[in-house]
Amino acid sequence: MSQQRSRPIQGSQANSSRRQQLLDSAARLILDKGVGHLTLEAVCEAARVSKGGLLYHFDSKTALLEALVDDLTAQLQGEIDEQLPTNCADGVSGARAYLRAVVRMGELPRTQQFCKALTFICAAHPEFVERIRSRAGRRSGLCSGRALSLEELHLRLLADGLWLADIYECYQISPECRMRLLELCGCADSDVASDR
Repeated sequence: MSQQRSRPIQGSQANSSRRQQLLDSAARLILDKGVGHLTLEAVCEAARVSKGGLLYHFDSKTALLEALVDDLTAQLQGEIDEQLPTNCADGVSGARAYLRAVVRMGELPRTQQFCKALTFICAAHPEFVERIRSRAGRRSGLCSGRALSLEELHLRLLADGLWLADIYECYQISPECRMRLLELCGCADSDVASDR
């Protein structure tokens, strides 16, 4: 993995906003066309930013991908944390939160499911898998290397399968069906309200 890093954001809110615009454009490009079409030029065009503007934030494609992986992992973790009970004490609670987050992300238009670009990035660049593992889910147990209970494993595999089904558009899963899946697994909001 490259030692290059994206530049730390210094100064204005505009720089932060522009940096996020570049990351979002890169994620959208990956979702729409695949990692093979991710070039600095394509990101510049999609974000309507000059090459110098992109290079100010990311000095290489590797630096852009590293920052994108970090950003998407943080977004995914934020989605899971939103679903996690405040008194989470076990892996099953984390697995339920992960499943609820995946169900909710799947309800968004495909172009807004940025976190799912992580799957494409890892397929094309397996060297990023460890980066994601090291940054993901300390609280929710996402990507933990520990042994899982059968219930936790069941919930995580259900979420992973739904994640992939959404990416590859294998099935038309209505919002009602998604909510029913949560109910069947004891993961609906009403099932966990007492945990919050």
